[in-house]
Amino acid sequence: MMKRFCIVLLTLLLLWSTAVPLFAQEEPQPTGPVSGQITNLTPGGTIPAGLELMLHAWDRDFNEKLMIEGQATATGTFQFDDVLLNSDWLYAVMLTVDDVLYFSEPTSLPAGAPTLNLDVPIYDKTSSTAAVQVARQHVFFDAAQDGLLVGEIYILSNLGDRTVAGNNGEDTLLSPLQFNLPEAAQNVTFEGDEDGRYLLTPGGFVDTAPLRPGEGTGQVVVRYVLPYEDGMNYTLAPNWPNNGVNFLVPEGVGITLTGDGLTAEETRDMGDGRLVAVYNYGGIQPGETLSLTLKGELAVTAASPTVEIIEAPESAPISKNWAIGGMIAGLLLIGTAVWWYLRSGTEDEEEALMEPDSSFDELVLQIAQLDAAREQGNLDETMYWQQRDNLRQQAQAILAQAEAG
Repeated sequence: MMKRFCIVLLTLLLLWSTAVPLFAQEEPQPTGPVSGQITNLTPGGTIPAGLELMLHAWDRDFNEKLMIEGQATATGTFQFDDVLLNSDWLYAVMLTVDDVLYFSEPTSLPAGAPTLNLDVPIYDKTSSTAAVQVARQHVFFDAAQDGLLVGEIYILSNLGDRTVAGNNGEDTLLSPLQFNLPEAAQNVTFEGDEDGRYLLTPGGFVDTAPLRPGEGTGQVVVRYVLPYEDGMNYTLAPNWPNNGVNFLVPEGVGITLTGDGLTAEETRDMGDGRLVAVYNYGGIQPGETLSLTLKGELAVTAASPTVEIIEAPESAPISKNWAIGGMIAGLLLIGTAVWWYLRSGTEDEEEALMEPDSSFDELVLQIAQLDAAREQGNLDETMYWQQRDNLRQQAQAILAQAEAG
């Protein structure tokens, strides 16, 4: 009896010792291929042979989960084998052609799908801006202790079949995307200028980033300070067709706007509890000007930011990022406020301006670019986390809205 008991006990111990690891093991994630096709959408365009690729994957908090290098075939097909497949992740393939970054639409894996297919469109380049339009422009006026603080957001569309980009190197053509600034503009600063993307010129600035085809594929955010006096004029003169401008004045700034063709809407909530007066103006064509008159006493308070004045250059462009020295009180030009700004028109205008997916794609691209810059040691750690958190919040807001809709 004792011998039988010992045998049973040893058997149970053996079964238990083999069962514990089984219970402790996590269920392995499935793996499978991620494949796709690179297609040149420019008529007559070709696909360079041997393009190097990078497969990215992020979780819903936009934490990088995968970065896998690969290479396309001569016909533009590609495949990554044995990739971790997770239906909660977003996948995208990115590559560079002629110094322009292209990417597939960030895509999640359908539940239970054994594979994923991603297509990457590419284009030839052009320096012509004939197909460029300003889908929407937003101009914000606020008080600063040094004058009138102005912020502009341009939403750019490229309705052609080629990527608009300038020449590289030290050519005088830094970029065909030339923007005007008021002559009196001081302390000009930009969002997203960590890599010297924007260059100041005597009459304004250039954006050296390529503009890929599509609606709402480019965004430019610039801020500057103007000397203010009651009754001053503010003029816009676009270089490309401008489909409409919104002017916003936060409550308590103390000024009102007047101008031919300008219509005032009811006051709106920016989303952070601060109210703004919204003025709308229709389209403007190149060669036309829009002139506004700003009236009232600028309400400068102790909370208004003090801005160190830096004059715009008189000759050669300068690729230096000058910081304003403090957040713009109540006037956020980054973060979730940008999403609110983009949605400040009518429903029809919103749909024509930018589909949420297009904005989402661009945000994911910027997150990937930030991650790559950090890995290469080209970005300050504090700046990296600030910019990444800002982009992540915007992308999550768009995801949440899409899921709610």
